[in-house]
Amino acid sequence: MSISAAVFEGVRRAATYATMLFSLNAPPPAAAQPPAAPLAIDGSLAASGLTLTAHHLDVRIAGGTASVQAFVLLRNDRPTEVALHYLLPQPARVVRGDAAASCDGDLSLQAAEYAETATGRLVQRFDVIVVAPGEQIGVEVQREVPVETAGGVHRLQLLLPVDREAPWVPRFTADVLVEAGQPIRRLSSPTHQALVDGLGETTALLSVPDGFVYRQAQLAVEFELGANDAGKPVAATDRAPARRAR
Repeated sequence: MSISAAVFEGVRRAATYATMLFSLNAPPPAAAQPPAAPLAIDGSLAASGLTLTAHHLDVRIAGGTASVQAFVLLRNDRPTEVALHYLLPQPARVVRGDAAASCDGDLSLQAAEYAETATGRLVQRFDVIVVAPGEQIGVEVQREVPVETAGGVHRLQLLLPVDREAPWVPRFTADVLVEAGQPIRRLSSPTHQALVDGLGETTALLSVPDGFVYRQAQLAVEFELGANDAGKPVAATDRAPARRAR
């Protein structure tokens, strides 16, 4: 065998050995990941794979428009991570770590304020949110919703997230501030037990209190402006709260 042939054969064998060595040390192929589940916090959460633990709304109504800030707590009760596609057109703020973990299922005032002021990640529509097993996250969304008016009655309807598979009925609270150019003669909620303050003034507050269990899929708020025939404001009687059963 000539010297050039021997050199060529040596190079060929070295390349073969290098290929074999690389294949032995190459990392295994990544396991196929399941497709991300949809997440839209204004409807059913069944497809998301997360458990809804609490929900709070801050609403300000002025000039025929409601500015709505929703804050929900979601927990992954599965043994594996859950990937979510955020679907709402409005951007959202996702809170993790101590800020979200400190919120219990009752969404206490102190914990909620801490979570709402904590630094979070901004997500846009179709962004993916990955939640680890046992992790709880907070999702905050702000949006504008029109207020309907018919026959002198102003009405706001908001869809609420629903989790029929949750081990308990998630806690829900809300604060709705109405600002008008006339005295507010009636302010009530046909769907929830509520406390009302400020009737007869141009600013009134409706609060859905903690401590009750609500199963409704929407929050409705109605109000009327002006004084009644006697010149005094009147308050509508809200529905009695559902019986608490946790």
